[in-house]
Amino acid sequence: MSTPAYQNSLVDVQKPFDFTKVSGKTVVLTGGSSGLGLCYVRAFVKSGAFVVNGDIKPPAESFSSDRVVYVKCDVTKWEDQVTVFETARARSPNGGIDIVIANAGIYGPDALDGLTDASPAKPETKLLDVNLVGVIYTSKLAGWHFANQDQAGDRDRCLILVTSIMGYIDTQGSSVYSAAKHGVRGLMTCLRRKGVVRVNCLAPWFIATPILPESFIQSTRAQFHRRGLDFAKTDDAVTAVMRLATDTEINGRTLGVVPRQLSPSGYLDLDRDDFTPGSPLDTLQVMASSLVYGEFGASSAST
Repeated sequence: MSTPAYQNSLVDVQKPFDFTKVSGKTVVLTGGSSGLGLCYVRAFVKSGAFVVNGDIKPPAESFSSDRVVYVKCDVTKWEDQVTVFETARARSPNGGIDIVIANAGIYGPDALDGLTDASPAKPETKLLDVNLVGVIYTSKLAGWHFANQDQAGDRDRCLILVTSIMGYIDTQGSSVYSAAKHGVRGLMTCLRRKGVVRVNCLAPWFIATPILPESFIQSTRAQFHRRGLDFAKTDDAVTAVMRLATDTEINGRTLGVVPRQLSPSGYLDLDRDDFTPGSPLDTLQVMASSLVYGEFGASSAST
């Protein structure tokens, strides 16, 4: 199946779809041992897919199904990710990889804290290494394997990059985390026009998974309620991922997983990666997206 050309067309989140369309497909997912990643693994296995979970730790629960395989993987290590993909190709019931989800991510102290210290400390860049560099590794391997496996029939190849609502809005949290998530968004908006892979983003709002401390959940929920909002729901994140995985017409969009006060379905097309037709930024984007780069490629472009 050829990659659908990018079109600025909103995803109809009310359109029904069938989870079981993933049955028989092979899924590679990073960070599937806990939190939302574990929920995605459960959903894909339940719907009949074969899943290879690459995570630095084993799953928080055991699976009796032979349709899920765990591979120890530090996503910041290229060789570890290579092993995950090679395992998926070798173990795949259908001989290839159909869906890749770059889900692994971490949160931590802001590298720009400590501005009043007696002397500046070198910033820790692990947030960037995991949340952006690791995603770049996953994307490169997904693209390579998609291009170098059996292309017969109408087999869809799908890459889902997990960014965050913090990749779209201002935050008083970690500026480096936000920078990484903006970077994932930028990766998607470039790849969507290259035609090499069907690529989309998932951008969750705060979701109360077991990996969050209960004290944080309670404090944050109280602040949300004062604004008439709440956490987004795990089930809605799963539905959004399955929608991206099964709807072959969606390319180059970001589905935000949001409080149901903002969308009854719990997710929506953020519609923030394009500009008003004829505006200065739209004019520049149309030009840049159609530009044929010369000998030095994109590296010669203006900063």
